[in-house]
Amino acid sequence: MNRNSFVQSLNMSLKRFMQKDLSGFFAVSIAFIFLLLVYSIAGSLLLPKGVNAKFSQYLSMILGGVLFLIALIFAGWKILTRKMSYSYRKESEKFQAMEFVFLLIPMTPVMQYILSNQNSINLISSIFIFMFFVLLSAVFGIVIPVLLSRFAPKKVLMTASISFLYMLMSMAALAASSGWSGKGVLKIQLLVFLVIVVILSVRKFLPEKLVALAIVVFFTVNTVTGIMFKEPAEGVPQNVKSLSIMSTMEGMKIKKSNDVLIIIYESYPGYETLKHYGFDNIEQMNFLENNGFHIYHGSYSLGVPTEQSLSKVFNIDRDIAEHKKYLAGGGAVHSILSQQGYKTYGVFDNSWNLRGLPIDQIKYDYTFPRPSGAMDTKVLVNAILTGEFSDAVSFEGVDYSSYVNQKQKVIAGEGAAPVLMYSQSSYPGHGPSGMGMSLEEREGKISGHIEGIKKANIEMKQDVEVIIKNNPEAIVVIAGDHGPFLTKTGYGLSKGRGGFSADDIDRYDIQSRFGALLAIKWPEKHYAEKHDIKVLQDIFPAIFSYLYDDETLFNKTRMESMTVENFRTLGVYVKDGIIHGGKDDGKPLFIMGK
Repeated sequence: MNRNSFVQSLNMSLKRFMQKDLSGFFAVSIAFIFLLLVYSIAGSLLLPKGVNAKFSQYLSMILGGVLFLIALIFAGWKILTRKMSYSYRKESEKFQAMEFVFLLIPMTPVMQYILSNQNSINLISSIFIFMFFVLLSAVFGIVIPVLLSRFAPKKVLMTASISFLYMLMSMAALAASSGWSGKGVLKIQLLVFLVIVVILSVRKFLPEKLVALAIVVFFTVNTVTGIMFKEPAEGVPQNVKSLSIMSTMEGMKIKKSNDVLIIIYESYPGYETLKHYGFDNIEQMNFLENNGFHIYHGSYSLGVPTEQSLSKVFNIDRDIAEHKKYLAGGGAVHSILSQQGYKTYGVFDNSWNLRGLPIDQIKYDYTFPRPSGAMDTKVLVNAILTGEFSDAVSFEGVDYSSYVNQKQKVIAGEGAAPVLMYSQSSYPGHGPSGMGMSLEEREGKISGHIEGIKKANIEMKQDVEVIIKNNPEAIVVIAGDHGPFLTKTGYGLSKGRGGFSADDIDRYDIQSRFGALLAIKWPEKHYAEKHDIKVLQDIFPAIFSYLYDDETLFNKTRMESMTVENFRTLGVYVKDGIIHGGKDDGKPLFIMGK
């Protein structure tokens, strides 16, 4: 073929292409993108603040630009081909029973979440959550596309809707595997979303029955996998009657009946750790000391996080398997003091401490908030809509002022019987759990923690003022349950995030995980120096020594001061306040007091 023939052939092909009416293609494309744009705008405005809302916001901006570009190309095409008129006539399409199978696509991750959280929700709650998201998916995935089918093919609109819904429902799992906190990585999200759209678009070329069968198999396989491979939520609880502390205390009679108030502030670190973060907490330390508290500088917990740390506290046992029942009044300490006439109280600013426990494992005489499966349901629904199983979601609970008021009623010591109270505030809080944080996020997370410290300090001052005024003879423990996980990649350190090794671990990495504030107000000030309290788990050996007026109990009941499950510090551990392994091997965990 000579050059003239080639040019002539090209011109003829171009002419035939120009004669084609692509109006329908452009119209369908605009409808597809417009529906996604509307959904993403709605998501950015209506979804709870978090990964899904942020993704929806970014997606709406991208789709807005794409829609404008396609509309511009469409207009240009019309002008170029001189086919300015356009009429798109189409009858509305009806519902078809086969289409409801597509609801299983967005419901697949929802079903996995439900199965993975059976420790927190019962059968009724599971059904409610499933039906809530089925209804949501049906309205946005099927009903709306059918109602709009007069303007564009129903299959096209359903592809857009189901793709968007599946993306939102899957986001929590994607966030967990990627270590996202608050927002995700847009490039990854867009790639995943594009893959979903492409896969669902392929169904146009396949028989409907084959597509339906593939969807059912996809849902079934993922559901069965979720049942078979879900991880147990907690360790197996021991019978506290078999613990050594029970045999040691058997037959002993209490000599003093002071109220015992254990007030925990989530992840509240010691003075030196906060100093390392750039915050001088001297004012709060002085406030505590001026009100009769002794601060045990250099204290740490033998275990982390909360369940492990406090399971050991309430059972005076270093090796006990962690379980929430011990935080819900089922520990050896609660049993011992209950036998001595104490009333037990659990007062919390959220339902986390009680969540997932059957009623018969919640042993407190009084709890706040009251145990409620509805709260667990709300938390799980909110987590799915947020697109992240974050602590901000899991700690969601009750009205904060109601919690403070309930706590202050208890610590005021107005009851006739002596009180053992365990209270826990969500302030100041720790870094993101799961895969932790990136190195780039660290400074922002530290800043957020400092703001949490300031809020915890206000709450702490209110607590102390009420106690000093109304219950000055109480034994008061103010402490953090563990460190805030704010060095390197936080929780991600032990999961390989950042690629660190044991040789990279320094004292501040250990402090940030095991270190914790510990301050105790004793009815007799001199008692603060009576025992060598090194770890959080030493508090009840010391308290029992005081209440039973038997100084030998401290050494009889205290446990070895060596941290356990040290994978969070890559094998580096602490014993008797000395670091073993890492950069600061053989050195003290803490090097300064106040």
